[in-house]
Amino acid sequence: MTANAQRWQRILKVRAVQRQLAELQLHRCEKEVRNLVDLGHRISAIRAAAQPLVGAQNGMMLRSVCELSSRLDTAQRALATPSRNAQEARNRQQHAVVAARQRETAIEKLAANVAAQDAKHALDRQNRAAIFRKAAKSEGMS
Repeated sequence: MTANAQRWQRILKVRAVQRQLAELQLHRCEKEVRNLVDLGHRISAIRAAAQPLVGAQNGMMLRSVCELSSRLDTAQRALATPSRNAQEARNRQQHAVVAARQRETAIEKLAANVAAQDAKHALDRQNRAAIFRKAAKSEGMS
């Protein structure tokens, strides 16, 4: 393998590692989004469970339901920005993974072309050497 082909192979290995890191980061982003969505579902479930208590006759119970509702509203508002940020990060990372895969594929094609050219040049050298040997042999006979 020529130095040029070895160089392309090293570049390909680096690109593969970059793609793997991008996929790992994407997995982390997706996990964060799932956790935040799950937290939002839990808040909604608590709100739904507390909803029948709104019509309570007991003043203390009504006060605690209102306080719970207020805290749930605050939690959902506080969750909105991190959730949106996590989804945007996931989308950016998806684009990064696609770009990394495209770069890796392009490098694979270049490496294959370099290997094919190297093989062609080696064959050309062999053919030229055979022609020179044949010419030298026929000059030696004359």
